Amino acid sequence: MKIGIKNKQIDEDRFLKMREKVLSLWPTGKEVNLEEAIEYQKNLPESKSFFKVTERLRKEGRTVVFPRAGTPILEDEIKLCRTLVESGVPLIPVTTDSYSRSLRFKKVQESLEESIRTGREMLNGYPLINHGVKNSRKLVESCEGAFNPRTSRLSQGLGLEIAFASGMTAAATSPFALFGAYEKNATLEETFASSQHVYRLMGYYAERGPILTTDLHGWLSCGVYPWSVNISSMIIESLMAAEQGVRSIIPLVQCEGNMAQDLAWIRVTPKLIREYLDQFGYKNTILPGTFACQLPLFPVPQDMGEAFGYLNYMAMVGALAQVEAVSVRTIDEGAGVATPEAHALSYRSANWILKIMRDQKIQIEMKEVEAEERITEMEVRAIINKVLEMGDGDVLIGSIKAVDAGVLDSPFCPNVHVRDEVLGVKDSRGACRYAEFGNLPIPEEAKKFHREKLAERERKEGRKMDYHVAVEDLWAFSQGRLIGMPSSSSPASSIKPLAVAKRKPTVVTGTVGMDAHVIGTKVLSRTLRDSGFKVVELGCLTQPEEFIRAAIETDADVMLMTSLYGMAELDLRGFKEKCIEAGLGDVLLYIGGILAVGRHDFKEDEEKFKKMGFDRVYPPEADLKSAIKDLWNDLKAKEKA
Repeated sequence: MKIGIKNKQIDEDRFLKMREKVLSLWPTGKEVNLEEAIEYQKNLPESKSFFKVTERLRKEGRTVVFPRAGTPILEDEIKLCRTLVESGVPLIPVTTDSYSRSLRFKKVQESLEESIRTGREMLNGYPLINHGVKNSRKLVESCEGAFNPRTSRLSQGLGLEIAFASGMTAAATSPFALFGAYEKNATLEETFASSQHVYRLMGYYAERGPILTTDLHGWLSCGVYPWSVNISSMIIESLMAAEQGVRSIIPLVQCEGNMAQDLAWIRVTPKLIREYLDQFGYKNTILPGTFACQLPLFPVPQDMGEAFGYLNYMAMVGALAQVEAVSVRTIDEGAGVATPEAHALSYRSANWILKIMRDQKIQIEMKEVEAEERITEMEVRAIINKVLEMGDGDVLIGSIKAVDAGVLDSPFCPNVHVRDEVLGVKDSRGACRYAEFGNLPIPEEAKKFHREKLAERERKEGRKMDYHVAVEDLWAFSQGRLIGMPSSSSPASSIKPLAVAKRKPTVVTGTVGMDAHVIGTKVLSRTLRDSGFKVVELGCLTQPEEFIRAAIETDADVMLMTSLYGMAELDLRGFKEKCIEAGLGDVLLYIGGILAVGRHDFKEDEEKFKKMGFDRVYPPEADLKSAIKDLWNDLKAKEKA
């Protein structure tokens, strides 16, 4: 395997040449003057420094909410950010839209202009690059708070140039999160190269005074899964960032619902990151705080009361763990992109928990927490040691080889370069365990621990802990349960073939547009196969034209699309007409998920997409068993017609 990247700081001449190419991607790149931007950063008040705000929170013993939010129109984004500040949020997110993340800037501009003209939000975030430095400085100067944008592998170079020149002082830059949860075809080496460049940009600022913060997510699993790979990848990301001169690093620790395990992961992560940074000589790299994070890829309750419960569990974990911030999902997360009002209600609720619990300074000492810490440390050290061995001491080379070999691996991953040979389920107390280890270098002592915990649940339930249980467990926490239970309405219920056809009907599945949410289409694809269909699985980030090509090549009977990012209407305008032009007018069209930006009446979305030519339209909580019955019935009716 030929690898062209190393964990070595990019020299200044090469870095400045790289910047020229990045800034030429869109005209707003010309607004960035690096030296002027550094001076602008130096003159910002401390309240706008993500690093200094987090340090102050740690010294004062406070925990705040760190949300995700973004809306396309500048004035609406300003209103949203002011609403967040009024709700007690000093750390302000700027979530960019999905078209910006794929560099479709002309499409962004069209959609932005339509949003302004109609008053409807056509984009699912703030188009940072199209707004440029001038507008984004208006945003930063509009309220108190430290701004932190969310971008993508493709857009982070230009996006963060504009963000930092605008006065934003932090960014999410995790290469493993981008590679393992938001990319379909990019290699880990390509993702490393993109993040290495922005880390060098942050280091360039730091060398001249302004300390910019990177918050790291690590490899986000799309399923129920122990977080030893995630923590290992955050250590790798920290070493990578520090080598490029980044001075401030904040780990975001994902929580899966078992209190003992969540607390253990929050304790272990900064401890091990600090240890490895020191071991490799990066002692001047600071960890100003640790954030707890509500797992972004979990199903979120549709019911508002349950959604409040879900976010307040995370607030409770953050308060007990005494972290500096907790990232929670809004009450509207399961229904669409949240309104400013939903943000305000959600964070006022979380802040109530944080204030009441954090001031009590409760110290949690439990045998279960200690046991989880010990096992997690054992697994993380084994993984890091193997990665370093494979890279002859270079952590980036070792990581690339490790992904290829399955030494770093994750279930339900959207990226085609990942082995996906591991599987996690929950034990009887709701803690995540390995059901299948794949090629992870987990020590035998830890493997025995996981097997014994799963054996307890197997004895209680009288069934094997397998793939179907893993999917049930994924849905459980959002339904108010620690572990999954088989039921007729569960998306993971066993669905027997409903008919014996002369030939297997062919269904093309995938997540449409620039949407990276993949677990729904993966579960759906497997369930369809189990029900007697031939499935052509396109995965996430699938353009409408790819569906048409696949349907032609496979003589498909059905195209079944999922979408959770709210922009399916833009993606699929004129799609039925294109199908007819391609000779696919008789192919059934199904779609399901969150189909518009903001909370909507599903009936309106259903009517809209049926007018667009779709035969069936489903909400995100739709029962798969009923949907597959619909599909068989529609195919039978089509045969008789």
